[in-house]
Amino acid sequence: MDHEFALAFNLLDEATGRIQTQQYGITRILFHNHGDILLTTVHDYSRDTGHRLVLLANDDHGQMAAVEATAPDLETDPTTRILKVRAGDLTFHAVPGSWAYRATARRHTYTLTAGIGDQPMWTTTIDHRAPVAYDDLDAALRPIFDHHAARPAA
Repeated sequence: MDHEFALAFNLLDEATGRIQTQQYGITRILFHNHGDILLTTVHDYSRDTGHRLVLLANDDHGQMAAVEATAPDLETDPTTRILKVRAGDLTFHAVPGSWAYRATARRHTYTLTAGIGDQPMWTTTIDHRAPVAYDDLDAALRPIFDHHAARPAA
């Protein structure tokens, strides 16, 4: 499948490790083990919100993924989340307060939701249709890609 979710999941670990050591401001990461992509961090801190590190991955076609690690201080294990990820020619953005990612294109909305606990592993919702459950990510993305490819550009 043509998606960068696997990279985004790997970048969560990278962001967790870097929040304690990465300097503040914007930093390009020249040496990493994620292939031929550009990694950049944006690390800021305030007494009110604590530490926030955003890790951006880009290739020749644009942004592949963005992940975030946050922590109130450097001694606390950070909380991580995927902010956005590219899948085919769609970019999925995190839906605040959920484990869902949403992309819009050609007046259609595609929602991909990760399951928690007893829920299905992934569910896909296209526009306002009923969600459909899938056991793996590639299977969940396939109907989104098929629907999107079947719709001509406006």
